[in-house]
Amino acid sequence: MLSTKRLSHARGNRFRARTAALLSAAFVAVGSLVLSPGLAAATETGPSAVTLCTTDLRYGDSGGCVERLQQRLNEMGLNCGNRLVDDGLFGLVTRMRVFAFQGRNRLAMDGIVGPATRAKLADPDVNLSVGCDPTVEAQIRAVFPDSIENKAIRVARCESGINPIAVGLNTNGTKDIGVFQFNTGGTLQEYLPGSTTLIKIQNALNATENIRAAYALYRARGWQPWTCANA
Repeated sequence: MLSTKRLSHARGNRFRARTAALLSAAFVAVGSLVLSPGLAAATETGPSAVTLCTTDLRYGDSGGCVERLQQRLNEMGLNCGNRLVDDGLFGLVTRMRVFAFQGRNRLAMDGIVGPATRAKLADPDVNLSVGCDPTVEAQIRAVFPDSIENKAIRVARCESGINPIAVGLNTNGTKDIGVFQFNTGGTLQEYLPGSTTLIKIQNALNATENIRAAYALYRARGWQPWTCANA
């Protein structure tokens, strides 16, 4: 049997242990509040940590989480020389950039920044830099014959602004993708390489593949498939 002094000492130790446990639990609880949806959360650890929000984001949203998304897309080089304005407004331009990001990563191109898209955005090693005019214009000249290269450039400029990550959303739900705006419901399926639609979309967002496919389409059907055929 413990003496009164030793018993008191043992009880004191147990009390201190319980107090420490409670303080630790309280700290964790506070930490969970910091990482609650809507607030910034570190999705990686170490010096290359990428901080993003944990809530889903979509067209029409606004606030600090959207601003951080815009900053992250710029950090990854997915801007084609035109950085997103980090104004915290999830508008048409931001949605187009999210479409492009998803397409480049073979994700469902729904324009919603959900768990799968956030996971890719959080990768500190991803770099999606793309070349733009005049680099893309030079590629068009290299693929199309001299006799029609200027026409091809005018069509591309009218269709996408010679922007390899341009994505247009149509009223029927299909999307027009890349320099020559291949349609996901038609020309993309026919002319872009790839065994799946996601791979075809990824290739359509690659300027080189897009331009090669555009020349193949032109040889088969002339300028007729493009809205800007008369450019």
